[in-house]
Amino acid sequence: MSADECRVEGDDGLGDPDVKIILLGDSAVGKSKLVERFMMNEYQPRQLSTFALTLFRKDFTTPDGKSVKIDFWDTAGQERFNSMHASYYFGASACILVFDVTRKTTYQHLADWYKELREYCETIPCFLAANKVDVDLEVLCYSQQIFVVEILC
Repeated sequence: MSADECRVEGDDGLGDPDVKIILLGDSAVGKSKLVERFMMNEYQPRQLSTFALTLFRKDFTTPDGKSVKIDFWDTAGQERFNSMHASYYFGASACILVFDVTRKTTYQHLADWYKELREYCETIPCFLAANKVDVDLEVLCYSQQIFVVEILC
């Protein structure tokens, strides 16, 4: 898949999104909760694991009155679904990598998620979300800051 296939240029009149944002990260890091909080401005503490893919769509109106459709693709995160990820990348406009600050392994796997992302989408913007900081504010350490500088910049 070329980098050009990872960017959505705009609405084609068929109901496709103007923007497709994919979320990547290990299982139970809070990808679904992050989107839920953004979409509905609410938080429900209980969540079943995402099975394969959950799609959220949000219609926005820009300050100049233009309507923009944004799709959030929430992937399962379990390694057994890695073979399915190639189709998730198609048409992606941006990626949010999510890790759980209370589980070091989810941070350690970020490099693998980032490498996989760049195999399919070389140039799309990628953002890092350190999730569950409200659980333990002291967990975000120096080594995690170094990852951002070395891998994502």
